[in-house]
Amino acid sequence: MLWRRKRSSEPAGSVEGLVVRPALPGDGEEVAAMAQALGRLDSGRASDFTAERFRSDGFGEDRAFETLVAESADGLLGYAIYYPGYDTDSASRGIYLADLYVREEFRRLGVGRALVRGLAAHGRSRGARWMFWSVRRRNRRARRFYRALAPELRDVLLCAAFGPRFQRLADAGSWIVRRPD
Repeated sequence: MLWRRKRSSEPAGSVEGLVVRPALPGDGEEVAAMAQALGRLDSGRASDFTAERFRSDGFGEDRAFETLVAESADGLLGYAIYYPGYDTDSASRGIYLADLYVREEFRRLGVGRALVRGLAAHGRSRGARWMFWSVRRRNRRARRFYRALAPELRDVLLCAAFGPRFQRLADAGSWIVRRPD
């Protein structure tokens, strides 16, 4: 599936010929380089994400995520990594936007908005009724961008277990989950 911005809806200063499309395995080097840049912006260090991990974890039957890329004559301008979600309260499918990144020189030209809109349309075509994302509290620029799309949820607290805490949880529960024979 491919989304092209209609010429009449392109704001002044937008990227001409912008296309949002599903990523291909050959996009791995460019997406990984952008993920490295996002990691440096987010945490001050490069991400562990590589082109090899992009291909192994983002494609095939057991993929962990999917990716949309924004492209123009200038090459890949940005990407959105996402995976499916489900909400039991509303008994509905949705999408969790894990990463959104636009190359610095193409920011504030509608590329990020095109990626999010393309992702919403893509999700809806698969039965999604919602999209969820998180953003670091200190990232004011990103928070302004996202608030223009949807409100921040004040009553939700994001919790996460990484590294040793995740390992302890998994070790303590390893006897519980058994695969059927």
